[in-house]
Amino acid sequence: MKINKENFFAELNNSRNLKKFNLANNKINLSLVDDIQDYINTSYLTDIIEERIDEAQTKMMEARDIFRFDMMQSLGAAEDELNVLETQISDLGLDTPPIVDNFKQQIAEVESQADDLRRKFQDAGWDPIS
Repeated sequence: MKINKENFFAELNNSRNLKKFNLANNKINLSLVDDIQDYINTSYLTDIIEERIDEAQTKMMEARDIFRFDMMQSLGAAEDELNVLETQISDLGLDTPPIVDNFKQQIAEVESQADDLRRKFQDAGWDPIS
C-alpha cells in the first residue's frame, strides 16, 4: 500500500539514527512490510463481526418470538378447540367425523416440527421458551 510505504519512510526520516540506517544493509523488503500491514488491517474486523453477531441475535429473538407467540399459541389453540369439538361430538352421540382424525394428524405434524425447531434453538444456545 502506498500509504504504508509513506509511513515507513516518514518514520525513517524522523529517526535519529538515519545516517546509520541503510536499507540495503538491513535488507528490508518493503513489500513484506506492506503485507504485514495488510494482514494487521484485515485482522481489525471486530466491528463487522460484532455487527453480524448483533444481527444474528436480533434474528434469533424474532424467530423465538414467532415460535412462542405465533406457532405455539396457535398450536395450543388448535388443540383446545379440537378437544371442544370432540366433546361436543361425543355429547351429541355422533360418530367422530374423519376431519377430526385429519386435524389430529396435522397437529401431530406441527408438534413434530416444533420439536425440531426446539432442538435447533437449543443447538444455537437459545431457549425457545424464555
